[in-house]
Amino acid sequence: MSPVTPGAACPRCRTGEVLAVVRVPHGWTNASGRPVRGVGEVLLCGRCDAGRPVTGPLVAYLTAHESVGSAELNDLAPLLRRWMDGVRAPAPDERALRAETEAWRRGDL
Repeated sequence: MSPVTPGAACPRCRTGEVLAVVRVPHGWTNASGRPVRGVGEVLLCGRCDAGRPVTGPLVAYLTAHESVGSAELNDLAPLLRRWMDGVRAPAPDERALRAETEAWRRGDL
């Protein structure tokens, strides 16, 4: 799966725009006792996240400001910090993993 970039269509709702992406390192120990490391993406969608208490103000700010300069950082930083304080790496998607494994077995990857 390729990384999502701001400006892309949201993979959750398919109609909203991705406004920001946070890449969160995570890991676990597999069944054989070896560590597994990865990076999960948490997206900020202009549609999905607009009505949420933590992300709504950030969505409104980013939607209203086409670009952010150094003068606006004092306004933006607390909104980003509030969102990022609650960001957690997404749990592995077992269904997506099985589908990717099957595609690999068929030679589609």
